[in-house]
Amino acid sequence: MDFITQHILTLISTSGGVVPAFIDYLSVIAGVLTGALVACDRKLDIIGVTVLGLVTGYGGGMFRDFLLQSHGVYFMAHPYLLLAAIALCVVVFFFRQIFDRIDYGVFVADALSVGLFAVAGASKAFSCGAGFVMSIALGVLTAVGGGALRDVALGEVPGIFKASNFYAVAALAGSFLYVGLVAYGAQDTLAAVLCVVCVVMLRCLSVRFNWKTGSDKLMHRH
Repeated sequence: MDFITQHILTLISTSGGVVPAFIDYLSVIAGVLTGALVACDRKLDIIGVTVLGLVTGYGGGMFRDFLLQSHGVYFMAHPYLLLAAIALCVVVFFFRQIFDRIDYGVFVADALSVGLFAVAGASKAFSCGAGFVMSIALGVLTAVGGGALRDVALGEVPGIFKASNFYAVAALAGSFLYVGLVAYGAQDTLAAVLCVVCVVMLRCLSVRFNWKTGSDKLMHRH
């Protein structure tokens, strides 16, 4: 009972001194889910689905922690989250038919993961004293890093390097909003919520109205 109580208190306490730890948990789970679904779509086996899910869920955060150096590696500090992530990959592999019927829900989960990762990256960096600019940069890196590693593992050009609907742009806007609000005294949780809402809205609107980061006409103009 004491263990459960302590774990709950850990979840609702701050992660790195800024936002509640469950933000990190949700970002990893959402990233793992999207990575595993992409792996299933590529017809990978259960090992491939698990590895790709973990790479997507943890990749951006590992980049962030490596650059922050002496502030701990999130991947190593939460073994129970790792077990939950692996279990989720197994569930997705064996019950992929369920997810095939909720394409819109999967898209929202992907958009949500970008927002959560932006918060997780920017908040930890800012709380570690990385400064305004670098906190935004690490928020973006955390948001897009896992997806970029996933694409490389699949032998594809990472989506952030191609003309596409807002992805890195949405992460940049959300990270800027979060760091800006916190730097000027806004409540941490409110800033985190607004960051996620900003990212999800930009992702959804860019798909709805086909806004893209590049234009074939501009790229082929002489």
